[in-house]
Amino acid sequence: MSIEGASATVKGPKGTITKELPSVCEIKQDGDVINITRSTESRFHREMHGLTRALLNNMVVGVSEGFSKNLEIVGVGYRAELKGKELVLQLGYSHPIHYPVPEGLTIEVPEQTKINILGIEKDKVGQAAAEIRGFRRPEPYKGKGVRYVGEVIRRKAGKTAVSGS
Repeated sequence: MSIEGASATVKGPKGTITKELPSVCEIKQDGDVINITRSTESRFHREMHGLTRALLNNMVVGVSEGFSKNLEIVGVGYRAELKGKELVLQLGYSHPIHYPVPEGLTIEVPEQTKINILGIEKDKVGQAAAEIRGFRRPEPYKGKGVRYVGEVIRRKAGKTAVSGS
C-alpha cells in the first residue's frame, strides 16, 4: 500500500485499486499499520474519519478476497444468459434486456435463474447488482422478479372473492 497526499493505492493478489480519499483526515502508514487522525472532534471530521477508514478497509479486502453479490430470478419464463461480454435477461417483457458487463467486474450465470457478480471494488459490485435488480424488482403479490439471494419479500394478500347477493 502506498499513500500520496489524499490518494491511496493498494496492491494485492486480485489486482490494484487507486482511490482519492477525503483530504480532511491525515493518513500515515507505519509498516503494516495505517493511522488515520482527525484535526477536531466536530461531527463532520468524525464522519470523514469513519468514511476514510471504511474506504481503506474495503480497498484492502477487495484486493485480497474480492466482493460478490448473488442474485436470483423468480418467475415463469424469467432467465439469464451470458453472451460474451453481455448479460441477456428475459424478464417477461416483449424484448430481452442486454446488460453490458462493466469494466473490472465478472458476471457468472451458473444456472438460468442465478447471477453472481464478482469484483474487487465494493461500490461497483453493488451498483451493478442494483442495476440488474432494477430491471424487474420483486413485486409484492407473487414475488416475481430479480432479488438478492436471501432477500425477504414482504408479500401482500391479493383480491378476495366477494360473494354477491
